Amino acid sequence: MENLTTIMYAFLGLDVLSIGIMFLLKNLGSNKLVFNVIGLYMFVLCVLLFSVVPSSNIVFKLISAALFVPGVIAFVMKDKDFGKARILMSITMILSTVGLFMVK
Repeated sequence: MENLTTIMYAFLGLDVLSIGIMFLLKNLGSNKLVFNVIGLYMFVLCVLLFSVVPSSNIVFKLISAALFVPGVIAFVMKDKDFGKARILMSITMILSTVGLFMVK
């Protein structure tokens, strides 16, 4: 259980780093490769949350599955409205990380 807590704190640190890059270092965050890497990290968080939630808790399982929707929307709208895509991606990462801490 201690290893899982360490991994979750590492994800929390990666969240802070990703959000910092997207909002504070806009030149680096607007790079397509960096944005795609952060998007991939966001999907890893969503998949991890979905796989960690027990099947007996159907409501939380549905909520974790619903986090894929804003993630996909943020990833698709990066070319049209980059500001809204960053905000939506940040919210999805934060909610996924909070969900991981709640499941623990």
